[in-house]
Amino acid sequence: MNITIRDDQRDEYDPSHAVPTSNGRYYCDPMCDLDDPHRLKISVTNAIDQHMIEALAPAAARDTAIWMMDNLPDAVRAAADPDDMVEFIKHAKAQYRVQWDKKADLGSRVHAIGEAINLGKAYIPDEEAEPFVNSYRQFLHDFGVDVRRDIVAAECTVINRTIPYGGTSDIWANLRFDGPTSPLIPKFKPRAVPPDPLPTPSGLWLIDMKTSLTKPASAVYEDYLMQLAALRNAEVALICPPSCRYGETDDHDESHEFPVPQFAGTAILNLREKEYGFIPLPAGRDAFTAFCGLLPVAHYVHGLEMRGFKPIQPPSKTTTRKDAA
Repeated sequence: MNITIRDDQRDEYDPSHAVPTSNGRYYCDPMCDLDDPHRLKISVTNAIDQHMIEALAPAAARDTAIWMMDNLPDAVRAAADPDDMVEFIKHAKAQYRVQWDKKADLGSRVHAIGEAINLGKAYIPDEEAEPFVNSYRQFLHDFGVDVRRDIVAAECTVINRTIPYGGTSDIWANLRFDGPTSPLIPKFKPRAVPPDPLPTPSGLWLIDMKTSLTKPASAVYEDYLMQLAALRNAEVALICPPSCRYGETDDHDESHEFPVPQFAGTAILNLREKEYGFIPLPAGRDAFTAFCGLLPVAHYVHGLEMRGFKPIQPPSKTTTRKDAA
């Protein structure tokens, strides 16, 4: 499989060891030589992208419609000229991606500040990110999390070399609960199914943060289960110095790695501007099996070169008959 690293697309918020490629994000395994074909390992979210996520199309349509309403006078003018209309539609079709990139950048900044808080480091204030950061601080307070005592790891790169894949886990935190299960927040209790308590064993939890300007704090999707299952079933975690950040091997050794621990639970932490939602999810064996099923699909698709497949000429015999007629 021919995967090209796109150095021109690297970002300051890229996770450690993560690199942008011609086929989305991959992770450089610092234990592999530079010419090792197994050096690049597909990211968890890149593999999950092969799963058709139903919420993406409505979200894209929503962002496109909002942009159209904001630019309605231009749309009306463009409709009067066929050439202008083609150009306007082309521009409109790209707007959902522009909006998603802005949201992704905001999420990356919130993650970066959250990591600084977890590590007890100073950070530059970010007015747009601050409401989400305040929600994170409220979560820490409500759940009795002392960052020095309870945060075990933050923004930690993990790798599974057997399968293989790589990813970044946001938070490993020791959480304490009053009992083996916890009740739902009343306003989020579902109407269609009984609001049973969710399992909340005390111990080390794997937590993935999600930020959104539009989704409620209760929003969960099927792919979250697969993401958490992949992260908890990684084999090793990396704590590398900057010289190893993008997979360079000169300074890497086994002291930079340790086994991924067993987790008591896994959860999504939805951060919103005025609230948060901590949602335990059962990212068990079935979820991991489903994730592993996506890996061969992703590798197959990423290995395809489709540009050479075009319409062919009719057989010469058929052409000759037409010419004779």
